[in-house]
Amino acid sequence: MAKTGPIYPIPSYNIPVASGHALFQKRRHVVSLDITRENREVNFKIIRPLPGLSDCHSQVWIYSLDGVDTLGPYMVQCGETLTVEIDEREWGVLVETESDILVDVWIE
Repeated sequence: MAKTGPIYPIPSYNIPVASGHALFQKRRHVVSLDITRENREVNFKIIRPLPGLSDCHSQVWIYSLDGVDTLGPYMVQCGETLTVEIDEREWGVLVETESDILVDVWIE
């Protein structure tokens, strides 16, 4: 997932993504000796197209920051929420779009 440009943190809300791509990443800053294995979900939602557009969609990839796993591509339409189960590792989201869209990315 070698793309250049800004990397937004996860969670991020109401982020404008212009035609092209955007990266979102979640990194843990606390190191613990007791690492519990928990399943989580990463969520991606296209809130709406930016003003002046009526249609919006994007391709989304979910990838582990250790480079081992890439999930997708998933096609997400405007107003739709993509939910993908992930593990305890650090993860990122790559969005590619031909439209100008507003998105939310979060982990539960």
